[in-house]
Amino acid sequence: MNVKSLFLSLVVLLLPALADALGPHEVLVLAHKGSPGSLALARRYVEWRHIPPSNLVELDLPPEYATGKLAIGLAAFKSQILKPAVTAARDRGIDGHILAWVYSTDFPTRVDTPQPVSLTGATFLRGNLPVAEAILKADYVSPLFAGPERLRTTRSAAQTFDRYARWLGRDMPLPSMMLGYTGERGNTIDEVRAALWRGVQSDHTAPTGTIYFVTTGDVRSTCRAWQYEGGRLELARQGVRAVVSSTFPTGQTNVLGLMTGSASVKPERVGAYLPGAVADHLTSFGGAFDHASQTKMTAWIKAGATLTAGTVAEPRALYQKFPTARFYLYYAQGCTAIESFYQAVSCPFQILMLGDPLASPWAADDRLSIVGLPQEPVSEAFTLKSTWQQRDAMRFYSRNLWFLDGRPMGNHAQLAVDVASLKAGAHEVRVVAYSTGLVRQQVFEVERFEVK
Repeated sequence: MNVKSLFLSLVVLLLPALADALGPHEVLVLAHKGSPGSLALARRYVEWRHIPPSNLVELDLPPEYATGKLAIGLAAFKSQILKPAVTAARDRGIDGHILAWVYSTDFPTRVDTPQPVSLTGATFLRGNLPVAEAILKADYVSPLFAGPERLRTTRSAAQTFDRYARWLGRDMPLPSMMLGYTGERGNTIDEVRAALWRGVQSDHTAPTGTIYFVTTGDVRSTCRAWQYEGGRLELARQGVRAVVSSTFPTGQTNVLGLMTGSASVKPERVGAYLPGAVADHLTSFGGAFDHASQTKMTAWIKAGATLTAGTVAEPRALYQKFPTARFYLYYAQGCTAIESFYQAVSCPFQILMLGDPLASPWAADDRLSIVGLPQEPVSEAFTLKSTWQQRDAMRFYSRNLWFLDGRPMGNHAQLAVDVASLKAGAHEVRVVAYSTGLVRQQVFEVERFEVK
């Protein structure tokens, strides 16, 4: 471990577990078992994001995906990725509260079907894709999409994934993202790691930067430029500054977001991206890394953005296949990056999203503590309670959820720990408090104790 990595690990140990919309215990992290880089990045992300170790699944994939192969067939996707991950979550007793998947590096980025889709697109409906024509023409409308649409501004208010899961039940899709892509025309592992760390740094900062909607005469821009002024006004009401301009923000050092449309862009012309910044340039092959033409979305990560998105196959300049301008509104209302992406993409099958899915610059800054934790190794039962500190008196936390070694243990005010049922050694206890409201906030705390 180098000095920088050691420093970051020590910093993470000192970071408090704060409030987020989608919580760390609600994501399943998938790593390519045969790729040291994929495993190392996944483990680092689990550490930085306080994700339970039980939520990390190592998949046995063919080695060619670690050496640059981009595509996988639909049947192979189901047998080599989908089924083993679902089985692992079920066997570990955590499948009931998983709301999203997170892929590490060295996974295929494209799933070949009659109409090619991204890895995250195939995951969305668990491999049960709509007909090719619906994907091609963007006729499918995601139940998570909240707008805007061309003929009306919104479909629904911002909500977190738990609310959608409650409304949709068995019809709840499976949102996912990739932490990064490190193959040809991609990023280095250090660039991916740096972007993820920027995501961690962005949490609860309520940043004061500017979001830039950059227009061009290109159809890649005009197909969604109609959203920009409405997006700017909604963000202003949220207290977030946005600018609609035909001028690229060259040299600007306060860039919190950048949305444009062009085959070629130079993200490095921006002076500096703030932690949590999201940028994309709607184009056909931003996520098609086997095409030499057009700027790849990974250029944004290299330049300093935290998150980006691009399509893996020809999308026909249909705005429904790309993030809408309202992405930034959902983000500013307290949703995580992944929740904001999926509420802003109507037809999410060809889009691939890279970066830190749990980045949440506008999440609530509340605190939670566990009371009654034994300081010495124990051999007798004990009881734990929780207490929290709120920064906003108008926010109400309605219930607790306790976890022991990653498994849910109930939603009572306190947890009775039966030591006799535990193996000797270290154990992890986690408590999560959920707030009310459509954009749910949650506070969590993780502690460890030892059984004799």
